[in-house]
Amino acid sequence: MISWAVVYVGLAVVGPLCALVQRLVPASDPLPRVLDRSRRLDWAYWIVTPIFTGLLTRVMTLGIGATLAFAMGWSFRDADDLVEAFHARSVIGAWPFGAQCVVALVLADFVSYWSHRLRHHRLFFPLHAVHHAPTTLDWLSAARMHPLDDLADNVVVGLPILVLGFDPRIFVMLGPLLIVHTLYLHASVRLSLGPLRYVIASPDFHRWHHAVDVAAQNANFGGVLSIWDVLFGTFRMPKERATSFGLDGEPLPESLLGQLIEPIKRLGTEASRSRRAS
Repeated sequence: MISWAVVYVGLAVVGPLCALVQRLVPASDPLPRVLDRSRRLDWAYWIVTPIFTGLLTRVMTLGIGATLAFAMGWSFRDADDLVEAFHARSVIGAWPFGAQCVVALVLADFVSYWSHRLRHHRLFFPLHAVHHAPTTLDWLSAARMHPLDDLADNVVVGLPILVLGFDPRIFVMLGPLLIVHTLYLHASVRLSLGPLRYVIASPDFHRWHHAVDVAAQNANFGGVLSIWDVLFGTFRMPKERATSFGLDGEPLPESLLGQLIEPIKRLGTEASRSRRAS
């Protein structure tokens, strides 16, 4: 419940701020209003992603953590006790809370960078394509994620935070805060951060990642920090701004059910092709 409150309070506060800034310094032509009928799918994902996928993430992450704890002979009563068990046995857990926050954020973003790159591999991209499908890219479209794609990323990112024993408050709050951060990252505003663009991800940086051409979509994988892209050769920031978004190929259905089912079909097709090729 706490994590849902963080997400939806963040949406209620940061969303209107993004909408206001998009009007003041827009990165593109005027976008459909947030309550326009064309934005219904975006709003539907703001229910599916934080609530449904968020619950699955917690269950799977804690389930894996519980399996590890059992294997080590630990005893615990419930989920909170499990998180505390990892924290109590960790060297990191003795660090100052502020230091833990910084290290957890950098670690989570580093893992997320590689998870993001992997999900752009042709074998896994059919699921991640849901996030790249919108042709209208702004803060409201940030939650468009296929549950299986989002679940895989969330578990891979959250599990190290759990098992390394960071403060339980960090384990609970990091995921929801990163969801709120995506509002800023996807905002349709002119913001590159100048020289800081080589360290911190900005809307201009991430909009190039969503540009329609495939070459663009295979760059700028960082979520909070862009320095990973600089270090690993995937940084792309042309002087001009990205203006065309969506998938370079067959589009996905513009319905929630269609976007839940069709990517799984395409994933199966891609897996079959890979087996035949090998």
